[in-house]
Amino acid sequence: MSTPQQPKALLFSHICNPDHITGAEKMLLFMTLELGRHYACTLVVPGEGLLAVEARNHGIHTVVQSFPLLYEMYHPSAALPQLFQELLVHSELPGLLDLLLIHEPEIVFTNTCVNILPAVAAKRLGIPVTWVIAETILMNEFTHFSVELMDQYADWIVGISGTTMQPLQSIMRSNKKFVIPPSWHSEHYNPSDWPIRRQSKRAEIGIYDERPVIGYISSDIYANKGLDHFIQMGINICETNRLAHFMITGKPVDPVYMESCIQMIMISGYSSQFSFLPFDANIQSIYPAMDIVVIPSLLNEGFGLTALEGHIFGKAVVAYRSGGLEEILNSTGNEAFLAHKGDVQDLTSKIQYLLSDHQNRQNIGIRNSQAIHQVFGIEAYRGRLGRLITLLGPVLVARRSVRQKVLKFPEHFLLKGESSHTVFVIEHGLKRPISTGADFNFYKYDWNRVGTVGDHQLAMHPTGTPIRAQEPFLKYAPAIYVAKGQGPTVYLMQHGVRYPFMSESALQRYGYAISQVVMLPESGIASYTPGLPIGGNKKAAQKGPSRRKSKAKLIMKKKTRKATKLRKGAKLRKGTRRFAKGGFKARKRKVTQAKKSIRGRGQARRRVKKVTARHRLKYKSIKKVGGKR
Repeated sequence: MSTPQQPKALLFSHICNPDHITGAEKMLLFMTLELGRHYACTLVVPGEGLLAVEARNHGIHTVVQSFPLLYEMYHPSAALPQLFQELLVHSELPGLLDLLLIHEPEIVFTNTCVNILPAVAAKRLGIPVTWVIAETILMNEFTHFSVELMDQYADWIVGISGTTMQPLQSIMRSNKKFVIPPSWHSEHYNPSDWPIRRQSKRAEIGIYDERPVIGYISSDIYANKGLDHFIQMGINICETNRLAHFMITGKPVDPVYMESCIQMIMISGYSSQFSFLPFDANIQSIYPAMDIVVIPSLLNEGFGLTALEGHIFGKAVVAYRSGGLEEILNSTGNEAFLAHKGDVQDLTSKIQYLLSDHQNRQNIGIRNSQAIHQVFGIEAYRGRLGRLITLLGPVLVARRSVRQKVLKFPEHFLLKGESSHTVFVIEHGLKRPISTGADFNFYKYDWNRVGTVGDHQLAMHPTGTPIRAQEPFLKYAPAIYVAKGQGPTVYLMQHGVRYPFMSESALQRYGYAISQVVMLPESGIASYTPGLPIGGNKKAAQKGPSRRKSKAKLIMKKKTRKATKLRKGAKLRKGTRRFAKGGFKARKRKVTQAKKSIRGRGQARRRVKKVTARHRLKYKSIKKVGGKR
């Protein structure tokens, strides 16, 4: 996986289902694992679910941050611009800004076209954005709204197929677009276990021989996934083939639609040849039991991960000509097994052909397994991804260089962004996020001292360890604050050392009040190294500064004297105090005479003090007359 020296990347999933995982989620998980070879990756999910569990099982750092989606990006309408503006005003945008400011990624990946808000937040902070498009946007007169928004907020667009890029062709420049189809890690599928899993799953549906099983699998079952077409095709085949069995696996999301599909089977009289199984994220236990995989999707699929997986497991695959499904089957030499979209009879005839020859069906499965590795295997994927990473490299280096040259904020300032919520403390050139409001209050910070700066400006400042009200306080506490334990002593906690105050007046002279004292457990106090006490009386406190002040005056006096001293050979200007006829020696004589004159005046003053009492009385007898003595 990643190392701390690698560039940081945040990848945003649009969903995280609690009980099943979609194709888009699987593809993002795979991309995260591969990007982890180049970046320090963090996966961001809108809630806990199977994707988060799988990511953590693979050692991927995963965080939860809720944010809304803009589904009108997928099916555009005239209301899209207005809905987008409302999303910016009433959304979770500040929370995303906080997340990005704290994690400070160097690049952001957002998954699916409806997941626009992470791209908007990243752009506000000047972070490069790669937008992964995993579906085909519906084409209508408003499609350009969606495309223009993606063009505005993405630096690069990655489509998982040529189909996903078709709506973008006429508007977006070509050097911004890449096609990187998904792939897989063979070691995660455990091929050696497939025979046992095949036997176990077939026994679960009551099959103990080698009769053919035709499979339908979908994480979310709804009308556009074509289950009713699969059932109708199965009923057609059951009329002439009493051995074929039809296995349906997935999670129904439309109960009414699902009930109508079940009624089709019950009315047909062939219910014994159909089996329903709940969704199973462990696909290694599903595909081995099948002989033919059918994908009758009525949507223009962005890629068609089910078709890819069917090939991986060495199965014959039949599908409608629906977007990415057509691309997969064409690229693996299976054009003959593409049925016209919505044509159940065409679909039925292709299944009947495969059922008619067991050996031919097996040969097709073996060929599919080989072809899929050549076209979509891991080496092909890494080659395509490597070209994108090579392009990203110089951009990330340039941004890193700009960040290093940005002027740092003053120490111990409290700051927040203009659109974000998190408050940061500047310490040692880093912005340390105060994790929660409770942590802010615990350390007795003052909201009135919090300054506001631009979000982009704040993002350019490097992030430090968060400030939290938890142990170890040496790691999570501020660098400087005042605290006390169970006893009466108050300490100045400064850079890992605790200095006890001798009195409340000493505390106040350091600019603190009793209301600012943080209550720590004794273990927290003891974790700091003991320091010298801070003096308590005013005279002692002022002694040091007064001495320093006197010393400073003396130094200044000496400097002044040195400055006025004449250097030998200096030219003197006439009309100034420095002028003396005869040059330097004459000036020296004049100074000597001045000193003698001063001494003489001193002697005269001393003689005055010896005046007799008679004279003094005489002076005192003079009285004021008219204000004069």
